[in-house]
Order: sequence, then C-alpha cells, then structure tokens
Amino acid sequence: MKGHARNMMTAPVVSVGPEASLAEIARCLAAARIGGVPVVGEGGRVEGFVSESDLLDALLADRDPATRASDLMTRSIHSVNEFDRTEEVMSLLRQHRIHHLPVLRGGQLVGMITPSDVVRFMVEEVLSKPPEIG
Repeated sequence: MKGHARNMMTAPVVSVGPEASLAEIARCLAAARIGGVPVVGEGGRVEGFVSESDLLDALLADRDPATRASDLMTRSIHSVNEFDRTEEVMSLLRQHRIHHLPVLRGGQLVGMITPSDVVRFMVEEVLSKPPEIG
C-alpha cells in the first residue's frame, strides 16, 4: 500500500500529562471511547502510554484512584515518524502486537495509528480505487 503514517493517523490525539490520575485517565478513555492515551510531558514529548490493560491491572491490584499516569504507564513504547511508509507502520503493529502507535513530527506527538486506522485507510485509499487498465 502506498502512503505514509500521516495518511493513516487520527489527529488530534487525546493525551494526558504524567500527573493525571488513574481516575482522570479512566474518565478520559470512557468519554473519548478510546483504548489508551499517550502520556505527554515537557515540550510535547511522549513519555509513555496508558492502555485499558494498564488500568485493568491497576484496578485488580486495588491501586489508589489518585495513582499518577507516570506510575501506571508503559515507558517503552514504539512510535513512527509521520513520513514512515504504511508498510513499516503495519509491520510494527503486527511485529510488536501493539494497538496504539504514536506518530511524531520532530519528536512531537501529531497523531495516533490503531489497527482500525489501517483498515479505514485500506478501504478509503486502496479498495475504493478501480484497478488501472494498461
């Protein structure tokens, strides 16, 4: 598939700061109907990611609702540059079995790609075009 990460991404991105509480993050996910949020710190840099699974783990561990994002987040995250090719994006999602891939421009968060975004891109950009007759 021809294209770049920026053609697939959803923007703007819902994000939280490192000080956001477990309760605030849960409300954010529920209100936006999303499965996770990047944790963005100073200068717009992505510091981590809090997923629904992270929240479930925290709830099962009976963590305090005031627990901060910086204490819940996954710190080791994968990201792509807005000009990375669609094939690279899809490979990263599959290879690492992840469902949220931040898209960066100069180190700043500009979008998010999920498997649903890949399917939407495929339907809109690949399947909607008739084959070329040569």
